[in-house]
Amino acid sequence: MRINKKGFTIVEVLVVIIILGILMTLAYMGVSKYLSQARNTTYETFEQSIEDGVTNYLIQHTGSIPSEGESLVVDVEKLFCEGYVDRLEDPNDSSKTCNLESYAIVKRNNDTSSNMDIEYSACLKCSGYESPACSNSIDGIKRLKADASCEVD
Repeated sequence: MRINKKGFTIVEVLVVIIILGILMTLAYMGVSKYLSQARNTTYETFEQSIEDGVTNYLIQHTGSIPSEGESLVVDVEKLFCEGYVDRLEDPNDSSKTCNLESYAIVKRNNDTSSNMDIEYSACLKCSGYESPACSNSIDGIKRLKADASCEVD
């Protein structure tokens, strides 16, 4: 009598599981790298959006431009409420925004001839991320905040 052995041995099944585990680990590492890059690109885009928004705000509100050698802080809440930036949805938690604690620092340096020398720095604060510009002290700098009637979150 002949026994017909069809199927895989336990060793063969274990080898296949180990190979699949290695492939899954490599795929996860590759995908997480791209997700991290996408998140960083999102943060950079948000920072640029804040800088563009405060530039447009100051074009419309020229009386708010600081004098030579002075600085100004403009809250992103204010820019959002007045339509200069969109809702900055936190990439780590889509139920939150980065609008509430973020702000832009506007510094007017020495003017040259008829041009104003203005620097813009965006301080973006999201869960798990904070821009390098947030390390600058803003104590004692005039700050433009949103009206109490504006609701961001």
